[in-house]
Amino acid sequence: MKFSLTLLLLGLLPYLVQSQQSNDAKLYSHQLQLRHDNDFFALTDRYYSSGLFVAYQRKLERGVFGAKEQLGYKIGQEVYTPSQTQSTNTNVFDRPYAGLSGIWLTWSTSQDKQLLEVESLLGIAGPSSGAGGLQRWYHKAIAISDSPIWTDELEDSFHANLYLTYTKEWKLAPNPFGVRFAVRPKFALGSRDIYTDAEAIFHFGRRNPMENSIAYNRLGSGKKEIYFALRFAYRQVFYNGLIEGNLFGDNSPVLGVPKNSLLRLGFDFNHRFGVHDYRFGIRYNSPETPSSKSHAHIVLAYGRSW
Repeated sequence: MKFSLTLLLLGLLPYLVQSQQSNDAKLYSHQLQLRHDNDFFALTDRYYSSGLFVAYQRKLERGVFGAKEQLGYKIGQEVYTPSQTQSTNTNVFDRPYAGLSGIWLTWSTSQDKQLLEVESLLGIAGPSSGAGGLQRWYHKAIAISDSPIWTDELEDSFHANLYLTYTKEWKLAPNPFGVRFAVRPKFALGSRDIYTDAEAIFHFGRRNPMENSIAYNRLGSGKKEIYFALRFAYRQVFYNGLIEGNLFGDNSPVLGVPKNSLLRLGFDFNHRFGVHDYRFGIRYNSPETPSSKSHAHIVLAYGRSW
């Protein structure tokens, strides 16, 4: 019996290998992704409390600068609360309640271990974003903890923002246990955010080249990737519209003052297997306002390509 099973496996082996190679050789130009950020998994319920996003991206057959260009469309909602979620005394708040619902449009191009990404945001903050109502419903539905009261949320305001990111990467060791290092400066300008950000990223494990790697939300290859990453970033903040209110004027009853300097750390574990992309991440931020504390949240995402 064991001998027969061994012969069967040996007979199937060429087909299994051929199937995997065929899967690796496929090129994918579309992807739908679901992502959820939540600090509940980090045992807190404050500051950047949750985020929910649905994204679609596709490779362009003919781009502006060549064939390695990609477009992304994302809709989502972000929820921010003070740590004093059960208090109606706004004088003790370490940041105002704020919600943002918006649409993000992203264009990116990659060439010679370099990546350029341009992203725009159009969104609305305030009660019309629906963030407060969704969080109250969520807490009531799962009955795990009392819902934040959402006292004196930021008033309704429209936001537009532009983000520019440049990434340069170096390969320090080849696969299967590859080591890569990247630097990633980012600039934000608009009524939602104004900041400069400098990030360093180390990748350890099996990775595809930058132009079609899950590491940078790139499509094109179904070749397996499995790696973890360590991220270190410093952000210089000039304006934060979800703490200070809208850049062009805001009469909200509670406004805050952001800290100018932020330290941001992160850990990622990503796995691409054929058409499936799996993501797990941890993000840590130093205090965003003078009276607030540091904060961590979890990132979970799944994408399917075709």
